[in-house]
Amino acid sequence: MSRERSGSTLSTRAAHLGPAVRRPLVLDAALAVWAEHGYRGTTMAAIAAQAKVSKPVLYECFDTKDAVLRALLDREEDRLMRATQQALTVDASSDLRTTVAQSYEAFFAAVLAHPVSWRVVFDAQGVLPQEIDNRYRKARAVFVRQIAELVRSLTTSGKELTDAEAAVLASNLARLAEDNATVLLSDEGHDWTPATLAAFVTRVALDAWS
Repeated sequence: MSRERSGSTLSTRAAHLGPAVRRPLVLDAALAVWAEHGYRGTTMAAIAAQAKVSKPVLYECFDTKDAVLRALLDREEDRLMRATQQALTVDASSDLRTTVAQSYEAFFAAVLAHPVSWRVVFDAQGVLPQEIDNRYRKARAVFVRQIAELVRSLTTSGKELTDAEAAVLASNLARLAEDNATVLLSDEGHDWTPATLAAFVTRVALDAWS
């Protein structure tokens, strides 16, 4: 009898997870709902159903739908960008073309590894409320500035860029990454690998610039 009560107590405690433990599970549920139903179809009720929790339990973790999605975007952007950030760290022997190609390949590989994450992040650009949209734009601006600094450091003598030129080139490089990640996940994407797409996009970007 004592063992039965002990087991019952442990089961009850396991079922009553605190908000800190439940938040990652809620974000997994929100990711699945957004991927299937889009931003507008991602409601607190739908997230709760996907996470198999009650709405009061969900609200213990996040106050609003936007709070859930803000946290979700933070997580998914970080997941995608970590691989690219690693490629932006170069050694003294690196050149611009090699570094750009490696960065694209790392990013495209991350997109293929986490396709749902990318679809959510990309979808967010056009449909989010202004507050979250501004947060995304600020994060992207930081990334573009990092690319601009890298581009300036790797340009050869005689081809030095002004700050304005580096900013435009960096923005275009980032946009090509975003647009072609979507191509990679489309029906036509089976014709490409991260390496072959990265090589082609690098030629498009840098041959046009040079």
